[in-house]
Amino acid sequence: MTVTPATTLPLAQVRALPVGDLVTGFYLLAKSETRKKKDGNLFLVLTLQDATGTLDGKKWEEYEDFYAAAKIGDAVKVEGRVDFYNNVPSLIVSRIRVATDDEVPDKRLYLPHSKVSAKEALEGLGTVIGTVRNPHLRKLLDLVFGDAEFLARFLGAPGGKKWHHCTVGGLAEHTLSISRLADGVAGLYPDLNRDLLVTGALLHDVGKVFELSTDIAFDYTSEGRLLGHITEGALFVERKLLNIENFPEETRKHVLHLILSHQGDPSMNSPVKPATLEALVLHFCDEIDSKAAAYLRERDAAEGQDFTWINLMQQHFYYKPIDAVEESNEGGAPHD
Repeated sequence: MTVTPATTLPLAQVRALPVGDLVTGFYLLAKSETRKKKDGNLFLVLTLQDATGTLDGKKWEEYEDFYAAAKIGDAVKVEGRVDFYNNVPSLIVSRIRVATDDEVPDKRLYLPHSKVSAKEALEGLGTVIGTVRNPHLRKLLDLVFGDAEFLARFLGAPGGKKWHHCTVGGLAEHTLSISRLADGVAGLYPDLNRDLLVTGALLHDVGKVFELSTDIAFDYTSEGRLLGHITEGALFVERKLLNIENFPEETRKHVLHLILSHQGDPSMNSPVKPATLEALVLHFCDEIDSKAAAYLRERDAAEGQDFTWINLMQQHFYYKPIDAVEESNEGGAPHD
């Protein structure tokens, strides 16, 4: 039987197969390295990826030609059988090779995509930007999001590599969520500068466009590893500010501070701590949306478990919902 990408079983379904089932399909190569067996000989350890997640695999022998030729992000054709190691599904690979461009013409289909389409994100961004009345901040936002090359990359960028909004389009989804959170909070605190806060929400993560590579698989660029998205974002916005004549200096400092402080603490890679009311609120909006998105991703991957341990937060997450409210048998109004 000929296997095509269209008939390849998604990895989410492969992970649910019983031990010993045979699998043949096309996936992206997310990791490839050699390790030593107990006898000193080497074997191949790899990670496969598609839009539904990842699956680790091993090839015990005859892997040398593939290991020399394959690159991270290549599409590969794999044959193997399902195995479990420490109760985690994996694949014992019998055959593997790099796929041709004809077999897999569009590798980005193997990446997870945001539920918010690029069209929806673009419309949402336009709506939020349209609510900013401060002429200086509005000019800055128009200049940033009017940059066609930047905007195209922004709409396709992930919000992170592994932790939150790690999907194609995840950055735009995250940015819209924070902007809406910020707008709601601004209505509760009259002393907040609403336009400044929303501008910070829209700009806080623009550096991720330059930090993360999204061509084939999510990984850090050299600039991302050397500078990080916070520094990259501040530098990018500063370049835009230099193109705006007579931009107020105090407003410039506030905008850049929002970007530089949004992760809250030097231990979280922010060069400075939030020192303004808008910066404090932006930081906690970012915390709410990033952690809620990470929780939902972990819950969906938990496959029916009540708890999972999350290393990054050093805690368990609990997923079992509250009991459903039962309707009255007679269909009448609820009892007092």
